[in-house]
Amino acid sequence: MIVKIFTLKNGLEVYENVNAIRIKSKEYNLLILKDYVPMIGEIDGDLEFELADGNKLINSYIKAYYVIENNVFSVLIEGV
Repeated sequence: MIVKIFTLKNGLEVYENVNAIRIKSKEYNLLILKDYVPMIGEIDGDLEFELADGNKLINSYIKAYYVIENNVFSVLIEGV
């Protein structure tokens, strides 16, 4: 999978070969794997994704909006 993260501070960051994406939000926990159903959502919590060489935690608490479609996870993080 491909992860695209946009923030005002860092601009667009793209990560390839992502195995899994974990979202721990106020109201739900979600594990997104390859070929996951397309969806749009909001994150009010933690976002972590697993690369082939290890885990990467984006932030311990973020407010963001995401869309996943065709194995591309795009996220827009507020206030960073």
